[in-house]
Amino acid sequence: MSFTQQESLDFGRRDTIHGVGIFLLDVTVLITLLGLALTSHAWWLQAFFAVGAGIVIGILFVVAHDAAHNSLTPSRGLNHWLGQLAMLPALHPFSLWVLVHNQTHHRWTNLSPQDYVWTPLDVAAYRRLRWPQRLTYRFYRSFLGPTLYYLIEFWWKRMIFPDRREQEKRRSEYVVDRCYVLLFATAYLAMLVWGAPRGWFGGEARPLWNVLLYGAVIPFATWNTLMSFVIYLHHTHPQIKWYNDEAIWRKSDPQLETSVHVVFPGPINRIFHWIMEHNAHHIRPSIPLYRLREAQELLETREHERIVVFHWSIRSHLDVVRRCKLFDYQARRWCDFEGQYTSP
Repeated sequence: MSFTQQESLDFGRRDTIHGVGIFLLDVTVLITLLGLALTSHAWWLQAFFAVGAGIVIGILFVVAHDAAHNSLTPSRGLNHWLGQLAMLPALHPFSLWVLVHNQTHHRWTNLSPQDYVWTPLDVAAYRRLRWPQRLTYRFYRSFLGPTLYYLIEFWWKRMIFPDRREQEKRRSEYVVDRCYVLLFATAYLAMLVWGAPRGWFGGEARPLWNVLLYGAVIPFATWNTLMSFVIYLHHTHPQIKWYNDEAIWRKSDPQLETSVHVVFPGPINRIFHWIMEHNAHHIRPSIPLYRLREAQELLETREHERIVVFHWSIRSHLDVVRRCKLFDYQARRWCDFEGQYTSP
């Protein structure tokens, strides 16, 4: 069930001051944390601030994600440039993200193979893999899988070296946006390399490995792990179904029933700009992040029996990882690597 026309208009109201304010706040926090990671003298403080910077790259990416849906502010042009800027720390070309996320994931949510992020294999497909591919798949589906999954399978393969067939229609735009990312990465790394021996960070010369590790490697690795972890939880749960038959998929309600509302402890959902209120977002991507919570609450009062609400904890997360290895597309049930069912 969708929202009424009036509800869609109410929840879809966009506010320039609100959207730009959130963007500027996140940028300020990110610059502050990177500065502290580069200038602190204790290694553990550097590591702490570097991880924090990686998390804020992810939070800023949520702002870029809204801009890509043209839902952050009322201005399409402003959304475009805010999205471009907000995606630079994550090294994502804006137009390529729009292609693989808006035009692919949202269009074909949980339909294999069209939706290709965290798509589960069935038993037969898994057994056809060669042993290196099996090991890779098993690692991705383990607790530590998010540390490498998004970095390799999405960022590297979809953002940096995308399939040429996917980008054929708007090749020039994709090339320009990748140049923006390249220029930003080059300028930032040049600043680190040039400034390290000249005392730019903390008033004294620093080893090059130190500024690269805490100023670039740890934040980028943290961001990729966080992104992988979040999108895994968005569409992976023993009660969530995947499809490989478009006719059956169309008869379901994929935008409502294939997403998980993940509830983290404390203020985490708020800190992450409510991106975990994912059912409302999939039904109406035009709803800005600052109205998602109210939209999700209304949706759950009407469709509480059809929406999966997952109260996250380490124990419950480990249970999801244990149970969601392979998927039987005929029975529409999750199973383990031996083919034993693990979901109702």
